Amino acid sequence: MPRTKEQNEAIRAEKRQLIMDTALKLFAEKGYSSTSINDIAQQANISKGLMYNYFDSKEDVLQSIWDKLTEEFAQMIDPNQTGEVTQAEAENFIDQTFEMLKNQREKMKLYFQTSFQPSVLDFIKHKFDAKRAAERQGVIIKYFADKLPITETENAYFTILVFVKGLSMVVTYTETMFDVEFLENYKKFLKSLFFK
Repeated sequence: MPRTKEQNEAIRAEKRQLIMDTALKLFAEKGYSSTSINDIAQQANISKGLMYNYFDSKEDVLQSIWDKLTEEFAQMIDPNQTGEVTQAEAENFIDQTFEMLKNQREKMKLYFQTSFQPSVLDFIKHKFDAKRAAERQGVIIKYFADKLPITETENAYFTILVFVKGLSMVVTYTETMFDVEFLENYKKFLKSLFFK
């Protein structure tokens, strides 16, 4: 019995996700430039030819991963897209950030790797709305910056930005230094600072 259109679409979506998950892991481990389409196909246990039924190129795979990742970040920052952050949303942002640091380090590695490689970012930028991303980021930074005892707004914003990115980078690249218990305790400490 032939598959329905819905079944075919579900299979296609599942296969695309498999390719993206495999590529994400390889990009994070080996680096984007050192990973080939052939590497992704072999690791995903599919033929190289079949890969091209789902993605036009390695750049297309990265673009799809990046689009999904930036949407996830946007949802973490301002889930209802109001342009303002409530305390519950800010606490949720901390929870989700630490969850990502503990269990999704490949995503964080890819984010940092692409952020520091302008040549890799060149083909991502045509779809990436940097202004909108900065606005979204600014919403969460403002929330936490307003809680600091720093009167200069620009310095308060910069302090939070550096703190969040620095913390994320340190934890992402020094996996063995920070176990789950430490991260849970540090998360509680942060919440006690910002949500008194």
